[in-house]
Amino acid sequence: MLKKLDNIPITATVEAAIKRTKIEEAEDIELVSGLFESAKKIARPKVLYRESYVENISGKCVTIDNVDFESEVLAKTLAGVHKVFAYVCTCGTEVDDWSHTMMPGDYVVSLWLDMIKEMFLFEANEYFRNYLKSALQAEKFSSVNPGSGDVDNWPISQQTRLFSMIGDVKGQIGVTLNDSFLMNPIKSTSGLIFQSETEFVNCALCRRENCVGRRAAFDAALYAATFQ
Repeated sequence: MLKKLDNIPITATVEAAIKRTKIEEAEDIELVSGLFESAKKIARPKVLYRESYVENISGKCVTIDNVDFESEVLAKTLAGVHKVFAYVCTCGTEVDDWSHTMMPGDYVVSLWLDMIKEMFLFEANEYFRNYLKSALQAEKFSSVNPGSGDVDNWPISQQTRLFSMIGDVKGQIGVTLNDSFLMNPIKSTSGLIFQSETEFVNCALCRRENCVGRRAAFDAALYAATFQ
């Protein structure tokens, strides 16, 4: 069944936004503070998800709810897993649309607004994970995301298959895909999350350095075992 979480509280503070943007000048602090408070009033982060089932894994082909995905990482990560939650999480179209009207053409302000929207997206992701932990009475979850990490982990082109499996993503939460399979609003994430004995995120298999979105250190041993 398709489910939506759209009453997600935003607990982030203006102090956290100032720290996130790494600004020090009083004029910049005043501007970012105003942008953050306005954005917080407008933002409506959302999560759309569906309970799905892994039907077959053969080589690097994984079939979930009659949809085929090809990924060596996905196949190895989901080995022994039966139930997954396919999801799309977003900062919300409301704050995204608003942000594009704020001082258009100003690269620095645009960057600050992106950081603020990332904070709201993080809140939505954490809310969803905690929601599942409470609902399933489980402590540990792993997740995999198309296009996250190295290109050979789970190709971003398979984003369309994930969206089709979830359902009416655009109608429910307004998130769409462009010709490059990137989401709009760009501050959105998608993937599969599932209960596991040990927590795993794509970052452990990503060799890219200096990634601002990194959530775990690169694990050379795990990488070698996965792609041997």
